[in-house]
Amino acid sequence: MNGVLLLDKPHGLSSNEAMLLVRGIYQAEKAGHTGTLDPLATGLLPICLGQATKLTSYLLDSRKRYLAEVRFGARTATGDVEGEVVERSDPSALSQAALRSTLPQFLGRIQQVPPMYSALKRDGTRLYELARSGVEIEREPREVEIDSLDLLSFDGQTAVLDVRCSKGTYIRTLAEDWARSLGQAAHLQGLRRTEVGPFQPLTMVTLDALKRTAGEGAQALDALLLPARAALAGWTFLRVDETQAGLLSRGLPVGLTVTASGSLAIEDQHSRLLGLGEIDPQGRLQPRRWFGGV
Repeated sequence: MNGVLLLDKPHGLSSNEAMLLVRGIYQAEKAGHTGTLDPLATGLLPICLGQATKLTSYLLDSRKRYLAEVRFGARTATGDVEGEVVERSDPSALSQAALRSTLPQFLGRIQQVPPMYSALKRDGTRLYELARSGVEIEREPREVEIDSLDLLSFDGQTAVLDVRCSKGTYIRTLAEDWARSLGQAAHLQGLRRTEVGPFQPLTMVTLDALKRTAGEGAQALDALLLPARAALAGWTFLRVDETQAGLLSRGLPVGLTVTASGSLAIEDQHSRLLGLGEIDPQGRLQPRRWFGGV
């Protein structure tokens, strides 16, 4: 079973738990997800099965898109609804115009201090484990990139933001920093991921729907999967013949009769994804990752 399932991860389930459930339903030998969603978050979690797991590292670097519900008036220890309130403010004077006026300063490359309640490690211990034991340590700022930031609504207390960003962006931290720029306290009330790299939410499958489909048999389950090549939308695909594929599968370069450059996806005559490669200085195609046809 090879392919990518676009799971609509439910609230309250960790990404790893969701991945293991999908793996069990498909009875797949291997599975991997492409970027952690907190248990409180919902939305798009691409899960790679079988040979498609070899593409997870490429998807981890993908841009992401979120709908974030930011609740003004209280900052919590965890940055979300589960934490104890540690600071309060009065948001009654806030307006949509005021909220929008501060958004531009968070666009582009910005510095973020990772939250204590995160999975980052210090001396082998995850920061959230230290935080739960009452320990707080200094964290170095990290550069992230915010591609777009749009205010969709504000009801006087809760704002909904549409965020496009790079990997490693902490939306909880973005919410707190945004509130601080307005002289306010805030926390993340809800978070939904709507895009991961080339994947859109239109073909997401809920866990309940997946379980129902499992009762219809393996063919119905297989119909829910996207081909592994869908993860490489935007890449240049180079088609090779059987002889060239044989050489590349053994790690040998092949000469090209077409003009190409940079990293490439390699496919066979039947449009099956064979692997990834790049063009060397001599103009030859060098294999870098081989899948064998998925």
